[in-house]
Amino acid sequence: MPSAQFGWLRRLALFGLVGAASAAVDFGVFMALTWVGLVEWAATAISFLTAFAVNYRGNRDLVFRAGAVPGAIGRYVVLVACNWVGSTALVAALAWSGLPGWAAKLISMALVAAVNFVALRNWVFKRPA
Repeated sequence: MPSAQFGWLRRLALFGLVGAASAAVDFGVFMALTWVGLVEWAATAISFLTAFAVNYRGNRDLVFRAGAVPGAIGRYVVLVACNWVGSTALVAALAWSGLPGWAAKLISMALVAAVNFVALRNWVFKRPA
């Protein structure tokens, strides 16, 4: 297998592992907050933010091996803010339509993961030319 193709597969597998760790934190906090009675949209807003450090450092250091890319943290914050708003709105809409909160959260997490891989690779951790 050519090394470029192997590198892409390695990156995708590590992205999955970092994502799983972030998702476990995110989903665990979400479930705990809804268990104690917090509404789904508020629980997802809080839980999404708790996974911030795990996701950033894991993707920066393990997945993309980016180190200190100028401006990366600022771009990551913009990406997270967009993901946070989108995720919160999507969970609220899906829960409002009758979908169980846990299912709405899982759908949102899958969509955010797909968008993030592309954005992290092509924008957040991209080194200047």
